[in-house]
Amino acid sequence: MKRRMVSVMMAAAMLAGVMTGCGNGNAGSGTQAANADSGSQSATADNSASQGGSQGQEIVVWTQMMDNEAALLQEYANKWAAETGNTVSVISQQTDIQQFSQAANSKGGPDGMFGIPNDQLANYVSANLVEEIPADLYNDADFVDAAVQASYVSGRKFGYPISVETPFLFYNTERVSEAPETWEEMIELAKDNGGIVYEATSVYYNLGMLRAFDSYIFKETDDGYDTSDIGLGNENAVKAYAFVNQLTNEYGFFSSDITYDMAKSSFQNGESAFYIGGAWDVAGFTEAGTAFGVSDMPTLNGKDFVTPVGTYVGFVSAKSDAKEETFALYQYLVDNALVPLYEEGSRIPATRKAQESIDNASEATKAQIAQCEKGEPLPTVSEMGLIWQPFSDNMKLMFTGTISPQEAAGYIEQQVKESIEMMQSGQ
Repeated sequence: MKRRMVSVMMAAAMLAGVMTGCGNGNAGSGTQAANADSGSQSATADNSASQGGSQGQEIVVWTQMMDNEAALLQEYANKWAAETGNTVSVISQQTDIQQFSQAANSKGGPDGMFGIPNDQLANYVSANLVEEIPADLYNDADFVDAAVQASYVSGRKFGYPISVETPFLFYNTERVSEAPETWEEMIELAKDNGGIVYEATSVYYNLGMLRAFDSYIFKETDDGYDTSDIGLGNENAVKAYAFVNQLTNEYGFFSSDITYDMAKSSFQNGESAFYIGGAWDVAGFTEAGTAFGVSDMPTLNGKDFVTPVGTYVGFVSAKSDAKEETFALYQYLVDNALVPLYEEGSRIPATRKAQESIDNASEATKAQIAQCEKGEPLPTVSEMGLIWQPFSDNMKLMFTGTISPQEAAGYIEQQVKESIEMMQSGQ
């Protein structure tokens, strides 16, 4: 799951910067409407939904959730349809913005997406494909703060939070007895017990270092993110990079070519004391017989360690002829289907009420819920797609000693600025 949440591709970001919305559609926008020959899994609504005398609306909703999750959503959509006289089809479809845009005028096309990573939301908004959320549709206070934050683009609310995920701490229970409370304590424990491993070249896992030393990716304002104010090259970012550099070049916790797979393998094989990962790692560790415990992240520099909270959101198509009904459907699904979705696919609900309603939550679920309270979303802007490569490339150069933390900061900021300028100029 983690790989999906951090895979904002540059091509999508570039496309969103130049794409404009299409004309009015007959029944919504989205990927190829019914797409009968696409191989997607589709569960059609029960015909009994139209009982009650009125024809109602025919609503098509696409989701990037798995097929079994789409089938569960269909069950609840059928219940809503039976109560309201509408019909609903929920279709599991791994789509992209180009397909969605091309299908915006298609008859029978999707009226919305219920289940898309928030890091893709800004691209759809930039292409004028998303209807703004009505002010009274949901109460922000009912949701995890980071999930609400992830639903805003340029200061306006476009997403309906569904589920959340974030990294947390794994520790080898045969090497250490309990989770540390601070990074400073963790480093001391790690020195003689196998070290700390994680995908240290990725901004995804290093967000906490940046925030602990009072830096950021893009500056957040009341109107969204100011992408001209890049925090990856300032003096506080240098402090964060210097700290990360210590982990490899002073303490020797991992090699300069560390990757996600290498870090995971090291912990899974019992070689490392600590590992920063997520719910996507639990099954592998369990199957391998790794002795591990989990915890929310320890503090760093006297501050909560901020991890990126990925949020699955729903949005209604700006081209839909059934906007009001689709919003009402989303409200019903969020009120009724989030705990069943957790039970079906381990998706942590975005609402506090649903989180509290989970019976027999696993330790990994508890750690993730606790860590989500300390987290924040990666900036919900198309420019975020331009961060990954420069950050990774310069971290690798820093780890090999080719450049200093100061130089890494300067190169990252300059390369990101140049990429943004190219995107905004349409090149």
